[in-house]
Amino acid sequence: MHYSDSSLRAVRNHFGLSQADLAQYLGIDRSLLTHVEADRRSLPMAATWRLLPLLGLMPPPHGTAPAGPLPPDPAEVTAATLNALQKRLRACRHEAKNLEYDLENQLPRLEAARHRRSLPARLAALPPRAPLAALPNEAATPDLAWAARMAESAVPDLARFGVPARALLEARLIGLKAETAYLEEALGGTGH
Repeated sequence: MHYSDSSLRAVRNHFGLSQADLAQYLGIDRSLLTHVEADRRSLPMAATWRLLPLLGLMPPPHGTAPAGPLPPDPAEVTAATLNALQKRLRACRHEAKNLEYDLENQLPRLEAARHRRSLPARLAALPPRAPLAALPNEAATPDLAWAARMAESAVPDLARFGVPARALLEARLIGLKAETAYLEEALGGTGH
């Protein structure tokens, strides 16, 4: 049998082996494996015999094993990895709570900034007031210069709490909630 670059590289990629690792398993020198992979030499019969079980553990086109992921290995689930997932889950929950709080508390400030921003136009639209005898020096129309200053003072709040800023916060919140749900599922509901 002739095994070239594609089969041997497929074996190495599938199992995450270096040329030295695979050469050791096959009982050949790494330089020979390099030549076989480059299609300059043939794999010795004994090495081919050793390669067949590895090929059999691979999915088509190189092997005959069914395609699909393997279940998690117990070595993946250590106390350290579980602690890291639980720590991240707590962080996601905490950050999501903070974002919900921010979004809830920013809405009144946004509304106030919108009202402040609309002061000049709304005050200018009011009909002049009849003079008040007790206040002869008061103008019949509101102070529009003051209203313009107040409208300008609203601009930073509109930028900070307006639609684009809220959309970004809401997107982050959606992402955190999705991450929280995924981590809870990954931890089997033991995410405390």
